[in-house]
Amino acid sequence: MTSLSSLMALLIATLYSAVPLILAAMGGVLSERSGVVNIALEGFMLIGAFVGIWGEVVAEHHGFHTLHASLIGILAVIAVGALLGLLHAFLTQRTKMDHVVSGLGINLLAAGVTHYAYLTLYPNGVEVQGLSRASFLYLTVPLPFLIFGLLYRTRFGLRLRASGESPENALLSGMKPMPIRYIAVTLSGVLGALGGAYLSMADAHSFSTDMSAGKGYVALAAVIFGKWNPLGAALGALFFGFFYALQTQLQISNIHLTFLGVDWSNPYILDTLPYLMTIAALLSVVGRIVPPASLGRTLDGN
Repeated sequence: MTSLSSLMALLIATLYSAVPLILAAMGGVLSERSGVVNIALEGFMLIGAFVGIWGEVVAEHHGFHTLHASLIGILAVIAVGALLGLLHAFLTQRTKMDHVVSGLGINLLAAGVTHYAYLTLYPNGVEVQGLSRASFLYLTVPLPFLIFGLLYRTRFGLRLRASGESPENALLSGMKPMPIRYIAVTLSGVLGALGGAYLSMADAHSFSTDMSAGKGYVALAAVIFGKWNPLGAALGALFFGFFYALQTQLQISNIHLTFLGVDWSNPYILDTLPYLMTIAALLSVVGRIVPPASLGRTLDGN
């Protein structure tokens, strides 16, 4: 019975650990399917984590009820995510900046801004009631299926995929890939920021510097692992979420595993487990995946 309860606890923990990864990964699918490389998911998540807390604290200061304050925090997260996504789209599509450079710049901007703002506004820390983890889970579970339907069952999805596969042919057929890319990358900013909001508002109910801790990159790895398919990316996020949950459960259970003279139950080693498995998973699919044909390419037209 104890083993069964432990297994159930691990499965539930896996679901919740995968929530922010799935949200960000769905944004990554939309962006990269449209042809825009998006390593900025890390920055989207970090900004979303901070702004959610900030928005709720400001709303409470102005007399809003706790639940209403949390919803205002979520609206702030959506707004800032959309703005950052729009910025990434502008830099890559209008100024023709390299997609990776733009994404890296946004990540560094998010790290610097959130660190400075947190130390300035909340030098003694901050806590909020936030939202329940289940509320984010209810949003996340159907999302991959909705994104799949959008990409493969709608005219907009067809145009989005065409923008990422062959924008030249899309232009010849009368479509304009650039506005579609703007929409896709803006949506990716919203979803990435919501993933960050889960970390601060639902999981920790507080904020800490570098709270995303590389989860945006793991989400992007899930996109690649899932071959840019929303359902595959969601499964990839669950796979990585399992190892986040496993390392937590192993630390809680205080199990000691020694192999080749190494204590694999050491907390520092366990903390690296999700990232090691991310690298292993990507290495396993190298040479067997085909990205969208025009991923990362600059558009000459509109």
